[in-house]
Amino acid sequence: MNLQRLRYFLAVADELHFGRAAERLHMAQPPLSQQIRLLENELGVQLFDRTTRKVTLTAAGAVFQPEAERVVVAADSAERVMEEFRSGEGGLLRLAFVDSASFEVMPRYLRAFRQGWPKVQHDLQIMSSANQVDALLAGEIDLGISRTSPASDRIHASKFLDEPLYLAVGPDHRLAGKSRISIAKLDVSSLIGFDRRLSPTLHDQLQQLFAHADSHYDPEIEATEYTTILGLVSSGEGSAIVPNGVRTFEPEGVTYVRLSDPDAQMAMYVTRRAVEPLRVVAHAEDTIHGLFA
Repeated sequence: MNLQRLRYFLAVADELHFGRAAERLHMAQPPLSQQIRLLENELGVQLFDRTTRKVTLTAAGAVFQPEAERVVVAADSAERVMEEFRSGEGGLLRLAFVDSASFEVMPRYLRAFRQGWPKVQHDLQIMSSANQVDALLAGEIDLGISRTSPASDRIHASKFLDEPLYLAVGPDHRLAGKSRISIAKLDVSSLIGFDRRLSPTLHDQLQQLFAHADSHYDPEIEATEYTTILGLVSSGEGSAIVPNGVRTFEPEGVTYVRLSDPDAQMAMYVTRRAVEPLRVVAHAEDTIHGLFA
């Protein structure tokens, strides 16, 4: 069944006059009449009773009219959705991010992006930097917010943030109230860290940072989320190294002491496939860089 013929039928059904319907469709009346006859032949029923004085819907035409309207509305909706997808104004963006981005980066990004592209939906997943690479290459996500720049020519990574590192301490910790501390002066015996099995990249980066300061990073307690880590800090179980953005989460009694070492910072990258046709991905990437430039 020809979709355009359904549009012709609906115009005639609305006007109940072939001349006015043809005028509305910006076409001549004979071709319109021919298209209606072709539609009737396809359906095997007569849709209109035609006389020299008036045009009326047959019983079959009256039954067919709401069905044709539903088909045309659905087709128009599908065309509109696909146009929004092509332009990046709509569609679905599958975005994965490291847990530490949950506290500052993601809220700021979503607030800004929704202002510019309100029709875009997000599928959000917390995912380690290493797993993001695999998910991008497998086509399971469209964009990643990661702690590393992958060594793959199939992935494009661009740094948008360098975050200072802090030591989170509880209310009874000896460093509570201090503003700065060097890594060399830290008590490493009671550190709480992010689970190295879930985020080996983060663990390796902190190990290297501590090694540069002739110290050793090997937390005795590990957890899978910063909210849990900081809850343990609040209860006096130990202290934790956290990026700057995590400081927006303030459990009772927890304070943050800046690590004074010059290299005590951690980068954050936005990653995507090197060849990426989705316009919505470009909009999201531009939004992130614009926010943190």
